[in-house]
Amino acid sequence: MPDKVTVTTRSSLQRPDSPLQKGPEISPSVLPQVLAVFEVGGQVAAIPIQNVERITPMARLARPPGLPAVLEGILNLAGTAVPVLRLDRLFQLGEQRLGLYSTLIVMQGVADGRIALLVDRVSQIVTVAHSEVLPVGKHNSFNECACGMTTVGEQVIHLLAPARILLATERKTLSEFQEMAQRRLKEWSIEKE
Repeated sequence: MPDKVTVTTRSSLQRPDSPLQKGPEISPSVLPQVLAVFEVGGQVAAIPIQNVERITPMARLARPPGLPAVLEGILNLAGTAVPVLRLDRLFQLGEQRLGLYSTLIVMQGVADGRIALLVDRVSQIVTVAHSEVLPVGKHNSFNECACGMTTVGEQVIHLLAPARILLATERKTLSEFQEMAQRRLKEWSIEKE
């Protein structure tokens, strides 16, 4: 995260083609965080909304042989193979039962390609001030994937660092599965033509 952010604005009274007005420099630590809050395996967690490409209902997934247990399958998202990760299995939580509200959170900017998280349900999008986030110690979560905790109402929410959910070797293996699935999707689309 940068040390300072310069806020630029355009007055509603200015013409759209006029230059942006430079505002004050603000430390990112005072800007609020917007979080996608979800439930998985009896826990409540959140990820920064800037890592969320889309939130979609559960869809039919391809399940090629040899998938690791932490993968539910591969989502065909408009011709792009997206691995679907089960956080309940990765974090050894209670087994998640797929249901009416099972949801996929398609993430961006986390790995080489997209990754989707299978969650019980997305409950809300919240804005939280940085001052309301209690940092989690570096050695209090595996691979430092939990970076903070906050409360909304009486609910404790664990903030996850999306880039740290998987180890580097796991991301590499996931990328290989994704490439394999992408090749298969292309082969099937060529055969249909």
